[in-house]
Amino acid sequence: MEKKKKPIHPYGVRRRSVASKPPSWLPAVLASFAGGVGVCLTLLAAFALLLTYMPVPLTLVRPLACLAAAAGAAVSGLVLARKVGKQLLLCGLGCGVFYGLCQITAATAFCGAPPMQGSDMMLSLALLLSGTLGGTLAALRPGR
Repeated sequence: MEKKKKPIHPYGVRRRSVASKPPSWLPAVLASFAGGVGVCLTLLAAFALLLTYMPVPLTLVRPLACLAAAAGAAVSGLVLARKVGKQLLLCGLGCGVFYGLCQITAATAFCGAPPMQGSDMMLSLALLLSGTLGGTLAALRPGR
């Protein structure tokens, strides 16, 4: 019996192993994170200008900050779902869960105990639902 030879690549170059390539979802997650944070920071800056130069009551600070964070989570869920292209609602839900857990972790680190009151958990719930909204909007786009 003859021993079979391995085929040689036409240019003499072997392929890199699969382990050396980054995961295919990593660019989608990074783009999603950058888009969500960018929208949140832009809205926070716009709301800061609004509160500085307009006669708006300062009781609107917290709701406007929540709105900016929720919009960032929604954009993040939308971008991730469009980049991945499948399981769109789960992509949005994953973004919402991620941002909600980040908020709970930050509140726990700041206060020393997890926030368990209803008003403290509303931002986490808003982040969860708005991330899911982003995935839903990606699933509803025409031509899909």
